[in-house]
Amino acid sequence: MPNLRPISTFNPRLLGMRWLATGFLGLGLAFCVIDAPKAAENLPPYEQSLRRLSAVVGALMFLDPLCNNTSATSWYEQMAALLDAENADDARRRNITDRFNRAYRTYARTYRSCNSQAAKITEIYHAEGQALLNQLKLKHAR
Repeated sequence: MPNLRPISTFNPRLLGMRWLATGFLGLGLAFCVIDAPKAAENLPPYEQSLRRLSAVVGALMFLDPLCNNTSATSWYEQMAALLDAENADDARRRNITDRFNRAYRTYARTYRSCNSQAAKITEIYHAEGQALLNQLKLKHAR
C-alpha cells in the first residue's frame, strides 16, 4: 500500500518565515520600482524614438538588401553614425544596439527570400524610419 502522507507536514512557524521572506522580497521590489523613474529621468526626451529608430534600421539592414538589392553595410554605417552622434554612455549605447540587433535577428530568422510580405514590411519601415528621423530633427534638434 502506497504512503499517502504529504512530504512536509504543516508547521506554522515555517509558514510565518515564508510570509516574512515574501514581505522582504516585496519590499525590495518596491524599492526597485521607486528607483526606476530616477533612471528614466536621466534619459533624453527622444529616447523612445531613438530606440524605435534603431529597431527599424536593424530590420532594414536585413530586409532592404533582401528585397531591394541594396548594401547592408550602408545601414550598418548609418547606425554607427547615429550612435557616434548620440555620444551615449555604455548602458544607453548597449540598449540601442540591442534593439538594432534584436530586430535584425528577428527578420533574419523569419525570411530567407523576399516575398510580398517582406517587401511590404520593407516599404512600411522605410516610411516609419523617415518619419522618425523627421520627428527627431524637428522636435529634438540640438
